[in-house]
Amino acid sequence: MRIASANIFCLNVKPQQAIEAVAQQQADVTLLIESTPRFERHLGALPPVRATGLTRQGGMPISVHASKDIRVSDAHESGAGWFECRTEDVLLLAVHAIAPYLPWRWRRRRAQLAALARRLRTIAPNEHALALGDFNTSNEERAWTRLADRASTWHRLNPETDKWRGTWPLGGMWAPIALDHALAPPHLVGDNGLTKLRTFRIPGSDHMGLVVDLPQNMVRPQDAREAG
Repeated sequence: MRIASANIFCLNVKPQQAIEAVAQQQADVTLLIESTPRFERHLGALPPVRATGLTRQGGMPISVHASKDIRVSDAHESGAGWFECRTEDVLLLAVHAIAPYLPWRWRRRRAQLAALARRLRTIAPNEHALALGDFNTSNEERAWTRLADRASTWHRLNPETDKWRGTWPLGGMWAPIALDHALAPPHLVGDNGLTKLRTFRIPGSDHMGLVVDLPQNMVRPQDAREAG
């Protein structure tokens, strides 16, 4: 199964190109972050919307796109920085933490990341699950270190092409600053898990998108039906 996450930027001046770039990833499930009305007329390039919600009060909407043959259930808002749903047998936490450019927002982000870590610890170790999206936190920050420590055995996936590749621009240039991440439990990480991550550019957005390819033994539902 392929999962894509994309912060398409609420003020994007290239909404059609942004959605087309996301569609080109051919994901089974797509998480659109900051999916505001300016993108609505272009969403036909993607599978239908199966769930929507906010990550916090006053936050930007997230929409979950998947074909109708993929089961989407248990969608709900955490109110603490992520939107949660289950797609087939994969639990997804679509993360959009608050940007910490003011002191109160810095404190809010810290609380959101702490809440996320607590939620990750409640997920069974053998469950197929991913937490991915815009954490608004560099993996070089102390806030990220605290999250990683508190999240117990969950690990950050590195892009297979370049583990240092950033996802956020600095001064108009793509810098080695990663604010968008994917976290997975141990059985989906490393040589045993075979989970792969790559990034892609989104025209008009101030973030890069993420594509996670889960292990091949987690087949797409249409593949399972065809095999049967």
